[in-house]
Amino acid sequence: MSKQKALQFLDKHDLECAICLERLTEPKTLECLHSYCLHCLQGLFKTRGKIKCPKCCTLHDELNQVDLKDLTTNEMLSDQVEYVEKIESEKPTKCLSCDDNQPEYYCSECQMYLCGQCIHQHKIIPVLKDHSLYKLDKNVVDDLPNKCKIHGDCMLEFYCKTCSKSGCKKCEYVLRCYQNEHNVVPYMIAVDEFNQNARKVIKTAEEIKGKLKATRDTITKESSDFKSRIQICRTAIRLQEKNIMKKIQEKSRAMMTDLDKIEKENEEVVDDRVKNIDSKLIKVNEMSPLINTMMNKPDERETLKSHEANVNVVKDEVLKPNFDESIFKKIITPTFIPAKNLDKVINLDGIGKISNAECPYEVSDKDKEPITVTKGQPFEVKVVSSSVRNKKSHLSTTLINEAGEESITTVKHQGSGEYKIKGRCHKEGEWKMMITTGGVHIKSSPVDIKVEALGLVHTIDIEQFKMSEQVADVILDKDGCIIVSSFSKDLLKFNQEYSFISRIEVPEYVNVYRMHQIGDGHIVYSDFLNKNVVMCDDQFQQICTIGQGTLKDPRGLTVNKETRTMYVADPECHCVFKFNVDNGRLVGKIGSHGSRMGKIDQPEGATLTKNGNLIIAEFGNSRIQMFDANGKFIRFLVGSGVEDGYVNGPYNITTDSDENMLVSSYNKLQLFDKNGVFIKRIDAYGDLNVPGGLTLISNRPRRVAVANKETKNVKIYNY
Repeated sequence: MSKQKALQFLDKHDLECAICLERLTEPKTLECLHSYCLHCLQGLFKTRGKIKCPKCCTLHDELNQVDLKDLTTNEMLSDQVEYVEKIESEKPTKCLSCDDNQPEYYCSECQMYLCGQCIHQHKIIPVLKDHSLYKLDKNVVDDLPNKCKIHGDCMLEFYCKTCSKSGCKKCEYVLRCYQNEHNVVPYMIAVDEFNQNARKVIKTAEEIKGKLKATRDTITKESSDFKSRIQICRTAIRLQEKNIMKKIQEKSRAMMTDLDKIEKENEEVVDDRVKNIDSKLIKVNEMSPLINTMMNKPDERETLKSHEANVNVVKDEVLKPNFDESIFKKIITPTFIPAKNLDKVINLDGIGKISNAECPYEVSDKDKEPITVTKGQPFEVKVVSSSVRNKKSHLSTTLINEAGEESITTVKHQGSGEYKIKGRCHKEGEWKMMITTGGVHIKSSPVDIKVEALGLVHTIDIEQFKMSEQVADVILDKDGCIIVSSFSKDLLKFNQEYSFISRIEVPEYVNVYRMHQIGDGHIVYSDFLNKNVVMCDDQFQQICTIGQGTLKDPRGLTVNKETRTMYVADPECHCVFKFNVDNGRLVGKIGSHGSRMGKIDQPEGATLTKNGNLIIAEFGNSRIQMFDANGKFIRFLVGSGVEDGYVNGPYNITTDSDENMLVSSYNKLQLFDKNGVFIKRIDAYGDLNVPGGLTLISNRPRRVAVANKETKNVKIYNY
């Protein structure tokens, strides 16, 4: 089918891109047969890291940035777009048939532009009725004065504000309006005034619409908050019920234990008394037969007196008036006394109450979303007051997981009705922080806390991308994407889900080693091939070079953003060079070769503390030292050794928001506090062989990426 014939069946939307909603440019066709602008596909891939068809939702995860340019170009759509643009660009101001009205159609057979009236005549003629017609875009507003409805060949020139009527020179009532001294103005002035009023009405209507929409959104949000609050109350009631039942059960168990103890003590007393009575019975039972054998034998008088004395001993003890009391006085009879006020408390307060009181406190905006942390990681939630009058109040907090296990929290008043609540969860899973004042939950309470497990999270396999050298370093760009270098021109980009996005093109004569994000959209990296440092933009397009002729083997680098000083570790020069990052001027160096404290041997990595001190990882001396900004030795931090808590050939170092140090050294990745005290080993034994560059992925949760040099992968850890 020809382009001219295709126009007959063409819908304007067929030539629009479903992504940008504009006319297609360089249309590329996906495997699902839907076409989009090339630049729109590239933008979609850059934003999402993958291509998902907006029309049919087919996922094309096999495509990368390079593949997009190689997609099949939809030549038919390209030709139609070109043909339509040509037609519309050549559109005359008037119909070529009547030379009066604005053209609305184009006949590709007659090559004529026709108005809406003439097109009806065109379709009536049998020879012309099957011609291919294309409906033109009516982008050009007809700015010619309207014609008089009574005298069709005359233009409207007057408008009577008194009568609210318009007319031309031939309209007789216009003359009468003049004679009656009506307020008659030129028609175009009336049009302008009317349009101004119409625009004001439209503006007012838009304002009303915006206000109503905002109010509706507020009502919807309040309704959602209300439902959320209802759910929170239900959860709190169940939790209170559970806590009360738990306490009641604990009290019951305690009373049962007391009863068991009393029962055991009484059993022992009874056993002692029974044994005492049994012993007396034995004595009496033994005497009776002996005395019976002595009957009729007066000669046994002395023996009888002896037996009588023994019987009298038992008699004095047993037949005395208080014998029974002495036997039973130590036997305790327990009695259960129910709590007198329990019924009163339950009837009055139950297990709590529902309050409609407005709470002036709420969780700060940044903490309203669920908080994600690692197991054992401290975190804080900020609470603010919605009223400037609110001063210090009592906040109660409970940090609890789904199993009912609780964790300790601390509340600190910051002044002006603001609080910081610190917590820490020692078990992974879902937790909730309940925050109340006066028994009422504050707004946005509870706060959801997701606790992730420690250790290896993900491994990015670089081997499949056929990088020419080992993996050297890893950083985050300004968009949070992960950039991986490899002692070469090869740079790979991954999104936060660790999916490959693209290769970054850098000059072939450059070998990127260590990298550092300055934070102003610029990146600096050490060029392994040219022995200098390159400053580039976020697309790795070179801006300038620094240290050419001074540096011999540039490795790890860091920048003080306040002083604009760049520190570059050079193991061949056994020092750390200082440059002004803006003009590239050398401003000094730190350290000299040696093994004593304050000396340096083959520095590989460097990082800065919050107060501007420099921490240096020495590969040669296998240790970590701290210097001030002027190069004065401050203190020794970590020593040499293969055991955990020591470093063996450290490659790189960085610090987190708590000023803890993360150090990559041979076969391991470790965490130390700011004073060099060992906290823990982050990796598992066997995870890493020669870890190199590392960068912090996030603070909540605490997550770090480390370049595993020889095995060509990047390991992601929660720590």
